[in-house]
Amino acid sequence: MTWKVLYVQSRREKQIAKQIFELGIEAYVPLKTELKQWSDRKKKVITPLINGYVFIKPNQNQRDEVFNIEGILNYVRYNGADAKVTNREIEILKAIESKGYYVEFNNKIEVNIGDVVEIKAGKFKGLAGVIEKVGKKEFCIVIIKNLDFQLKIKLEKGTLEKVK
Repeated sequence: MTWKVLYVQSRREKQIAKQIFELGIEAYVPLKTELKQWSDRKKKVITPLINGYVFIKPNQNQRDEVFNIEGILNYVRYNGADAKVTNREIEILKAIESKGYYVEFNNKIEVNIGDVVEIKAGKFKGLAGVIEKVGKKEFCIVIIKNLDFQLKIKLEKGTLEKVK
């Protein structure tokens, strides 16, 4: 079975994933922890890494069963069919979630904005991206092709290799 992606109402991702799990379908929402500042206090808040998406692993009979849950809008479609996400891509999202977008490695290389790079270390190894910002640390935009969205990952220069 492959993973599929559901569009869901924003701010309901965790609740919907729980209801899908209760139907006996594996569900996953990558989360991030952010420190939010209000005028009177700061608080750590857990929010979805990708707003409006829930990843599920249904069998053929369960595909339409999820629409009984309020807040599910549709399946993400790609090339006329349900978008499929590989286990490797889910592992990468879980690594991003657990690592907090950060991978550490020591070698340094020179990169410039717009360079195409491949990640050479850590759980993101093998992914390609484009340098958006260069500083002491840079952001590498990793595009998960099947989903047509961009994910920014903060990486050390040493984890990257230029693609020629």
